[in-house]
Amino acid sequence: MPDGDERLRLEYTEATELLRTLTDVRFKLLAFVPTIAGTAVALLGGRARPAEMLAVGALGLVASAGVVGYERRNTELYEYAYARVGEVERGLGLALLSGRPRHRHDRPLALVYAAALGGWTYLVAWGALAAAGVADAQRWGGAVAAVAALAVAGALLGADDLHEPAAVPLAVQLDEEHPLPRPEL
Repeated sequence: MPDGDERLRLEYTEATELLRTLTDVRFKLLAFVPTIAGTAVALLGGRARPAEMLAVGALGLVASAGVVGYERRNTELYEYAYARVGEVERGLGLALLSGRPRHRHDRPLALVYAAALGGWTYLVAWGALAAAGVADAQRWGGAVAAVAALAVAGALLGADDLHEPAAVPLAVQLDEEHPLPRPEL
């Protein structure tokens, strides 16, 4: 069985790998989701029949909403892992991640996902309004999409359920009598 210092180093390695993986997934989604939404709007807008815009828009809207939920869960995991890395770093006398300024990513994420969901909403609204025979369906669809995008951005920015994570106990308890060795500075 590894000693306390080895266990902390192993935990540190695993937690930082989780941070790398979550960051990689985040950037891939941030590149993919708005690109697909924008491409769909560009390709379908004005060329597709209303039912096609409605169907493709609804599919994209639901899928993108699922990605937003997945991203929010990944953000919770990221925040937990980041806090845990900070605790382990203090136990090991390191400060690679815990020594740098924290920047929340909520605002940029909210704007990107709101734009993508707004694009899909545009296709859904335009397709539905055109199918219903509403005059200026494209313009009204744009108005509905703008309101939806603002509402999504507001909801994502206002959803403050990702407070600072609670302190995470170390795998090895430290005390005054038996602290872990610290690197000499």
